Amino acid sequence: MKFIKFPLLFLMLLSFSACEIQQHIRTVSCVKGGDYDYLKNYLPGKICTSDTCAIYQSIWKSIFMEKNNLENAYFDNHIELVQSDISKWNDGISFSICYKVKLGWAIAYNCDQFIIKIEQNNQLYSTLNVPRGTYLSKEQIKLIVENHAFSSDITKLSNVENLKFNSMGSALNSLILKANGNTLCSGMIIINHLTGDLELEAGAQYDHEVNRCIKGKIDLITGDAIVAEGPCMID
Repeated sequence: MKFIKFPLLFLMLLSFSACEIQQHIRTVSCVKGGDYDYLKNYLPGKICTSDTCAIYQSIWKSIFMEKNNLENAYFDNHIELVQSDISKWNDGISFSICYKVKLGWAIAYNCDQFIIKIEQNNQLYSTLNVPRGTYLSKEQIKLIVENHAFSSDITKLSNVENLKFNSMGSALNSLILKANGNTLCSGMIIINHLTGDLELEAGAQYDHEVNRCIKGKIDLITGDAIVAEGPCMID
């Protein structure tokens, strides 16, 4: 009988350890929505049709295409203009334009803006060779955009035709594997402003852990993924 007690004790310890491991498995949960629900966050707009808007929309398109080595056919097939506007603020007058980038099943919403007239007495960015108190030319706007002056920026965009994944679900599953978790819920598709690639963002909240989330993003062109933990909300 003495020899029987050890196997029984061993089995009991295994059972206890399995229970302990099961209790400490970290699971996450999230609310799944439609694949393109994030686009509902952007209110429908309209394209400004004034002469000034038309001039600077044409300048934006020219700089955007030159910066990203885009052909007209690529722009026509993948860029959908949504809204544009001219607004006055402390430093002058700026032009803004928002658009959707559509590549296969992926859709990203993005906006660019740049100053088109600097206030006469404004001394900011004085080293840039651009005039004050008058509307700016394409070459002057290019200089401002290159230096990100007056909150001016035109997005970098990869001129690729194909995605690495054949669906949003496929990209999300690849990111879930990278996260080594049980699930993630897709958030939105964005443009990485450093690489120009489209990326899918996703995340979830840890069960039974207060204000603890896992978040990640996956490059839809290369498949590279980044995952990190952190607070769900910061006060």
